[in-house]
Amino acid sequence: MKRKTILLAIVVLSALIVSPAWKQQQDPKDYPAFVIKVVRNVSKSGPTAGWSQAMPLDKLAGGQQIRTDAKSFALIKFSDETKLVVRELTVVEIKGQIQGKQILDRNVHTTRGNVAFDVKKQEKEAFRFSSPISVASIRGTTGNFLRDEDDNTDYLGIGTGLATFLNLLSNLSLDVADGQTGTSDGDGNLDVHDSSDEEDALNDTDNAGFELTEGTHELRFGAEDREGNRKTIIIVWDE
Repeated sequence: MKRKTILLAIVVLSALIVSPAWKQQQDPKDYPAFVIKVVRNVSKSGPTAGWSQAMPLDKLAGGQQIRTDAKSFALIKFSDETKLVVRELTVVEIKGQIQGKQILDRNVHTTRGNVAFDVKKQEKEAFRFSSPISVASIRGTTGNFLRDEDDNTDYLGIGTGLATFLNLLSNLSLDVADGQTGTSDGDGNLDVHDSSDEEDALNDTDNAGFELTEGTHELRFGAEDREGNRKTIIIVWDE
């Protein structure tokens, strides 16, 4: 009888261990982005690595930076079809975490320049753009986030959708909707206004570079020669 009781206890304990309620929750992991397109001079860096040339199909782990030179840009894509165009003279750091199939958070931190975005709506996650003075939280939204380093001012322009714009210095927040641009400055001021024609052009994702633009195009691909040396293949064409 005693032996049967022990065996029964072992069976019950084993069932509890394999039960979903007893399974240890998966630890959060990096939610990577991928470089889809590179035009002219685009560099990437990592937490422990220096700057190197960015290539199409490069995987960007959490904390890596992308830097674009003049007349250069990069198209970045996440697996949920969220796309970013890192425009010229811009530096961004991209971070994201996922737990199981649930995206926990994604943040694009900008220290200078501007990024066009087409963010797909998630059930719980709010995609964030940030700078030293501002945070923009968006869901299912298109537009542009611009960081003017010289004026210490951020601009959040919305093409479609809705976003919440927060000034970290004053803790003021405002909603920015279709056809509007929010401004956040280093004095703690926050404002929303109807976008000007120039701002509308920045916020229009149809012309943001999510597809190849007209004129001269350039693509760069990473490859290795027979000796294993890293090479860059550059394809340039005109329409």
